[in-house]
Amino acid sequence: MRITIATMKCRNSILVAAILAGCALTSGCVFVQSSAISDRAGAGNPISANASDLGYLHLVAPQGLTQTAFSNLLSNCATGKVSGVTTELQMRDFLIVQSYNVSVSGICS
Repeated sequence: MRITIATMKCRNSILVAAILAGCALTSGCVFVQSSAISDRAGAGNPISANASDLGYLHLVAPQGLTQTAFSNLLSNCATGKVSGVTTELQMRDFLIVQSYNVSVSGICS
């Protein structure tokens, strides 16, 4: 069997495309959205918590992540009085699957 230059170029192109596709799948795109629920001013101990889950095709997003993260935050505060709460949503996109992470921070007083 004789391998021609055209065959080698085709094989090299396929190999390069496969490597680029693999890199795109493993790196993922990251989107960060954040919002403040109240002022950050306040005396007390800083606390933080998070919650994460997976979604699919941007159609099926996880439900209750913010509530779970806030419940985790309240469990870190003995008094239950939290001020200066901020949330941050991070979404990492892997073509079909998305990884969602909600981070919450605040001041326990």
